[in-house]
Amino acid sequence: MKNLLGIIAVVVLSIIAGAYLHKCQTPQQVHPPGTVGEVVIDTVTYIDTVPYSLPSPRQELSLGTQIRLLPVFISKDSTSGFIPDSCKIPEKNIPPEIDSVAVEIPITQREYEGDDYHAWVSGYAPRLDSISVFPRIRTVTIRQPPGKPKRWHIGPSIGLGCTPRGIATYIGVSVTYSIISF
Repeated sequence: MKNLLGIIAVVVLSIIAGAYLHKCQTPQQVHPPGTVGEVVIDTVTYIDTVPYSLPSPRQELSLGTQIRLLPVFISKDSTSGFIPDSCKIPEKNIPPEIDSVAVEIPITQREYEGDDYHAWVSGYAPRLDSISVFPRIRTVTIRQPPGKPKRWHIGPSIGLGCTPRGIATYIGVSVTYSIISF
């Protein structure tokens, strides 16, 4: 019986030593990108279009005035001799050699602001009809390789064991080494 326990102890220690030495002599495997064993980082960039139709101004600022020469349009009503306009100025008050009039035009600046845009428009009666914003959205995915399964385990066990009295049932805590994992 003593010989049997000694043989079992030698076999178990040989298996443990062989597993340890095999692990030390095996070269580290270099995995190609995208396979198990290496962190893979995927970056995808999307360009989204966000249209804003008829945005309302946040602020309006007067920038002064500009004087511009504008052409005069003279159209005569054939029956009354008046210019068909709301001011009803007779034609005889406008000299024929004048073809333009100096007009003072107010210049304003309007500021438009939203969550992801900021725009300024200036001129006479400025208005921002629409604006399209193209924000870049970046999605980064990091994939970690699955961890290497552990070989050594400590846990409860039930089974048969060799004792000085012979083979008997065993219930207790044991240290095990996994040869095959599935």
